[in-house]
Amino acid sequence: MGILPVFILGTGLKLRAITDAPTGPDSADHSALVEAAAWIQRDSQIDTEYRYVMTCKLRLLFFWVGSDDVGGGYIRIGKSVAAPPQQMIQILFGSDPAKAPHAINRWGAGTEILRNSDSGGPPAGAFLGFMKSSKGQSVSAMQQELSKEKSHGNHLFEGIISRVDGNRALSTTVPYASSQDFDLHHYAEAEKATLQQLGSSGDRKVRRLDGAREMQCPRVGGFLSTMLQLVDDAVAGRPVPASLCYVYNARHYTATLLGVQPVPQRTVHVARRGGASLDPTYRKLQEAHFEVVGKETESKSSFGILIGTEGKLRGAPVQITYQPNWWFQIILNLLPDSSPSDDRKASSPRPSPGGGL
Repeated sequence: MGILPVFILGTGLKLRAITDAPTGPDSADHSALVEAAAWIQRDSQIDTEYRYVMTCKLRLLFFWVGSDDVGGGYIRIGKSVAAPPQQMIQILFGSDPAKAPHAINRWGAGTEILRNSDSGGPPAGAFLGFMKSSKGQSVSAMQQELSKEKSHGNHLFEGIISRVDGNRALSTTVPYASSQDFDLHHYAEAEKATLQQLGSSGDRKVRRLDGAREMQCPRVGGFLSTMLQLVDDAVAGRPVPASLCYVYNARHYTATLLGVQPVPQRTVHVARRGGASLDPTYRKLQEAHFEVVGKETESKSSFGILIGTEGKLRGAPVQITYQPNWWFQIILNLLPDSSPSDDRKASSPRPSPGGGL
């Protein structure tokens, strides 16, 4: 089973303050979101884990320059330890300020929960996302933001909590400032702070879709489970293009598997800081291309992924490439020792943050 991890700092997962919420504060909506947050906090067993190392490239006129091992992250797929049954998908990706040029600290994480009908009620989905806020559109702009935050001791973060039931979608954003500059190794603390902010403001605006007329997508799965399905479709050789709808932030999106090409062999080179380089050679891959389009936001993002097709790497994203603009590119490479195996399965009260980056 595989899943495509898309860097949360882009591609339709970018968080936005809900200034155009169509409804005002509603205690029932807030309670429903608090319940969804409780689903996300339940203990989970991790069945599959992929860990990645990040390369960033900048375009200088006619050529690219890059730095390897400037960050990383993981994908974790599992299920709840106790009933009712629910599937858990979690991703975390970003720069590591101890490794990234100019100590840039930009990262994001997300956890999606799918509750099936065996729980005694209708299927439902929940998502908790978190990111280090940034409006910078260039490296220099990010540096200026970081310098300002550091000088003022005021670091900006933003979270989002969403819930999708059969005929309803609810979402609210949680922007806040912290005296601590959380990085990708502090996800547990950052998540706790985000949930505290959610619970401390009962009058927070909630964006909602309600009823068949507004809820035009029948699926309760969000971005992460949608991409998991499309990656599996790519490996299975199903016809393309193939599209699935999903709801994020009470808005409609469509994710499309545009095309798939066989790659007989690919060697990936990644220089590691303070250690030997990575030079794995993969065989019998599929190179898949994806696009995400937002209906209300009119946004469009595209990205590519190399997917394993055999053995333990079947369905595994071995390399992900995302270029949010003409001058910046992110490449995530699978660490060779992070493919799933039965002896890696373990029960975890909450997945430990940033392990093995």
